[in-house]
Amino acid sequence: MSHSNWKPRLKRSEGPLYGTLVDALAADISAGRLRAGDRLPTHRELASTLGTSLGTVTRAYAEAERRGLIWSQVGNGTFVRNLRDGDRYTPQLDRTRIDLGPTAVPIVPGDMGHLAFAAALQRLSERADLGALSGYQAHAGTEAQRAAGARWLELAGVPATSENVIVSSGAQHATLMVLSLLANPGGLLVEDVTYPGVLAAAEWLRLPTHPVTLDAEGLVPEALAEACRKSKARVLYCTPTNHNPTTVVMPLKRRQALVEVCRKFDVTLIENGALAPLVAKAPAPLAALAPERTYHLGSLSKAVLPALRVGYIRAPAPSSQTLEHAAAATVWSGSPLLNELATQWVTDGTAESLRDARRAEATARQSLAAKVLKGHPYVAHPSAYFLWMPIPEQRRATELVEAAAARDVLLGPAHLFAARPGQAPNALRVSLGAAGSREELERGLKTLAELLGATSPAPRRLA
Repeated sequence: MSHSNWKPRLKRSEGPLYGTLVDALAADISAGRLRAGDRLPTHRELASTLGTSLGTVTRAYAEAERRGLIWSQVGNGTFVRNLRDGDRYTPQLDRTRIDLGPTAVPIVPGDMGHLAFAAALQRLSERADLGALSGYQAHAGTEAQRAAGARWLELAGVPATSENVIVSSGAQHATLMVLSLLANPGGLLVEDVTYPGVLAAAEWLRLPTHPVTLDAEGLVPEALAEACRKSKARVLYCTPTNHNPTTVVMPLKRRQALVEVCRKFDVTLIENGALAPLVAKAPAPLAALAPERTYHLGSLSKAVLPALRVGYIRAPAPSSQTLEHAAAATVWSGSPLLNELATQWVTDGTAESLRDARRAEATARQSLAAKVLKGHPYVAHPSAYFLWMPIPEQRRATELVEAAAARDVLLGPAHLFAARPGQAPNALRVSLGAAGSREELERGLKTLAELLGATSPAPRRLA
């Protein structure tokens, strides 16, 4: 074990200093500036370095140990945990193939989220009120859970209070609840390439879908107006931040134009914000621009931990009670254990720290993709879990999917995201998160690069 002269990089924060210190520790572990076995400064040494109280450092170390980041031994010191202990984990079910298909959270061996999850479960098991978490709870979540949901959404710029937040069992459940509430024979307006989950939900509810054209800045307002004139649909589902599958972040001016069209035609908005937390400085969400007509769907699964199947719906005030009825009709009661864990993590800052770790890993994987796929054009946000790759006209995306599968690499064909059956673009969505390690991802991307063949122009990126 080596001794570390760790000097934390503290970010400005309105929260307590001990929490900022824990966040700095987590960030340096993620970035590799602190390694497994490194001995941290003593409580007194660090307090002297920072010019703060001994109590602040003691509380920070205790919180870091609670999150599973460090361990201490009386008489020997405090050490960084080996985050690669234990079995390798990957969301792939088929370990014989490299999966570049699903929208998976980049989980690496010994992931900090898993360590925090294990530590949290242990603490829950020791709680005196565990019996209360073993039964049913309020359909829409408890007051504390809804308040935590509001706080999580506010981190992404969504104006929310416990009164207009409903707890759901993830964003997909939230999608089904809101579509059930708003469903009418006119159907649903969607982006012409969109999240497959909303297409599945619409099909389940027998709602016709009306595709709206996208361009490099997202959904086109003029195309939306035309779709409103041609159809009776008055509900729009869209993803303005970190769009799935293209990763586009819609500029503020485009969002404002979109809201104007929705007000003109009295269109209700459903804003998918599950991947929005990965974008550090996104424009104002639609829920902030048009709160009176926007249902914002947030989630912890993509930005924090897949196992945390907890979502939040920020709804216009008059519909909260009806959504509570929808929650009762679909799941009756969400998991009290998961909801309580989500509440703790949002409240104590763990969720925010893990979100930052996810951003960092996604950014590293995007950098790797830029290196391996150099010369092959694609679109990607720097912190997205995937990239969108239009295929040259002389090639067919389906052929690439088949050729890659023959070499044990799985890709995401565009037809999975196409709202117009039979009219999918000639493109691939390449996931960077499902691979169990960066090394595995590099092997998969190299196979794709080899199959793409000829050199093409440099990749185009979105800021």
